[in-house]
Amino acid sequence: MLTLKRLREFKEYLESGAFIEDFEMRPPDGQQEMLEMIDLLWEICEKADEVMTEHFYRRLREGSASGD
Repeated sequence: MLTLKRLREFKEYLESGAFIEDFEMRPPDGQQEMLEMIDLLWEICEKADEVMTEHFYRRLREGSASGD
């Protein structure tokens, strides 16, 4: 499981410019891997948004159906 600490470390890695430095130093196949990692991160964010939106809408519907 991914931890909050690891996510924060990755965020700092991106913000510091180290990601771009590493990207520029890698051969094309290494750069492709890094791009795939970022693409997967976008997919994860989209899925998290989808899951949480559904969760909160479901709770909202359940609350309004029970008369809350």
